[in-house]
Formats: sequence, structure tokens, C-alpha cells
Amino acid sequence: MRDNGFTATATSHEAFDDTAAVLDQRRRAVRAVASAAANADDCALLLDALGLSPAEGTATVPGPRSAD
Repeated sequence: MRDNGFTATATSHEAFDDTAAVLDQRRRAVRAVASAAANADDCALLLDALGLSPAEGTATVPGPRSAD
């Protein structure tokens, strides 16, 4: 491969701060991909291509409220 004089400037997801907004956006992206995928293999391929994991599509359910 020849050297073109350019350096890579793209960073992976891990380099960004995982703010609540970023985490919510990634969760919604995973769910959108899952709803549009033709089957499980298609979903896995698309998530991998986008750098997302299936676990990011789950939301934590808050526990029951206290009786205070």
C-alpha cells in the first residue's frame, strides 16, 4: 500500500464521552436497525457495520417506587 501522506483522524466510539444523549441516540439507533432488518443475521450484520452492539438497544427499567 502506498503512503498518500494523510493520517487517519477518525476515532472510535470509545474516545467520545458517553453522555446520556449519546447513549440514548445509540440505543435508538440499535432499535431502529432491529426494526428494519429482514432477519437476525441481517440485523447483526448492520449493527456490526455501524459499530453498535445489540446490548446497547436495551433500556434499563427503573425499580418500583418506594412508599415514602
